[in-house]
Amino acid sequence: MVKTHPHPVSVRWLRTLTATASVAVLAPVTSGAQEPVPEVLEEALPPAEAAPSVPEAASREEEDSRVERIEVKGNTRTQDFVILRALRVAPGDAVKPDMQGELKRRLLNLKLFKSVEVLTQPGSTGVVLHVVVEERWTLLPVPFFSSGKNRWQAGIFALESNLLGLNKVLVGGGIISNRGGSAFALYKDPGILGSRWTGDLSFLFSRADRERYQDDAIADSYEDQRLDFGGVLGYQLTPELNVGAGWFSLTNRPSVREGYTLSPPRSDVHGVTVAAEYQGQDFHFYFNEGLSARVRYREGLNFLGSARDLRQVSLGASYTQAVFSNHSLTFSGAYERSNGDPTLDAVLLGGRTGSRGFVNAGLWAEEAGMLTVEYQAPLWSPRFATFTAHAFVDVGATRWNSHPTRYVAPGVGLRAYLRNLAIPAVGFELIRSPDTKKLVTNVAVGFAM
Repeated sequence: MVKTHPHPVSVRWLRTLTATASVAVLAPVTSGAQEPVPEVLEEALPPAEAAPSVPEAASREEEDSRVERIEVKGNTRTQDFVILRALRVAPGDAVKPDMQGELKRRLLNLKLFKSVEVLTQPGSTGVVLHVVVEERWTLLPVPFFSSGKNRWQAGIFALESNLLGLNKVLVGGGIISNRGGSAFALYKDPGILGSRWTGDLSFLFSRADRERYQDDAIADSYEDQRLDFGGVLGYQLTPELNVGAGWFSLTNRPSVREGYTLSPPRSDVHGVTVAAEYQGQDFHFYFNEGLSARVRYREGLNFLGSARDLRQVSLGASYTQAVFSNHSLTFSGAYERSNGDPTLDAVLLGGRTGSRGFVNAGLWAEEAGMLTVEYQAPLWSPRFATFTAHAFVDVGATRWNSHPTRYVAPGVGLRAYLRNLAIPAVGFELIRSPDTKKLVTNVAVGFAM
């Protein structure tokens, strides 16, 4: 069924940020033909007086080069106004020569569609814009599994990246492991009631053994139990830039683990969060081209009932460049600093980009800086997926309790990206451990928080 939209649902909706989904073919822009000046008028007026007819013809050409209406087809789940908001074009706007490619890019960046087609045809008073999309499946249970260094964890959670067809994200689930378990939930709203205001809510309950490794052996450990939840209200300043502020509450109930002496104090921290995010990347199915950056700061406040001091800052940036059209070269960096209890508030590294080669959450830091260079190339692209190979090197410097750690960890890996499902890749990596200099594996399946 074709939906026609002669008027924008909301000016705010048409100007709000939205992000990606897949690839398709475009047709050339066709503008309405300019009407010739009637010959009778030319004969009736002398040449000097024929000029007034030119503005009338130009006005008609300008009218024919503007959007008359927008028709949307193929969206069985996604609401029409989500697509219109992502287009950022309304009836009456001028038709530009490069309009179709740009509109397609905006819709693919929603990550809701595996193909997008944008066509134009002359209408009675302007240009009719036809948008045809093919949706990806966004509501699904996602299995999770990872292993390494005598540790394993598995879980399952429900992921909906297009809640009620409104492009909102809802995730909830749990993880169990041979070190404990956790439950979590996450909600992200990119446009509250169709406005430029955005919202994030998060919840985490965890009870697990935390272990710090040094020279490939457990150096410290304790049983950690925490409840961490909070929210951020943001505002979309531009389609790429979002800024926000909010609150958080952290409750720690640690205990001594048998065989170890580490025993951090029980405490509560309540405070504020300030965040900013820049998303200038274009979705290319198995990589995102362009720049993305984020910064987040949170601080505990005494008048809110905090039992101890806590100040944390997290910065990250990533830039990906397409190479040979379908290869990708990515440079990424991150800086983390935590001023609080060195044990409870330690930054947990290992098993993720920037610190691969270490045991998952086994590298603790009060301050850490990481850089990664990665090159990815496609191997095979059947209809349902794309399989890629990648090589990378992680470089980092960390500090915990005045003990510095510096490392270089090269590695290679394979990934599979499923075309019809809006989930990240299934991956396998082989890394040279900075501690033992041996090769270690890193396996992840499904969605990683």
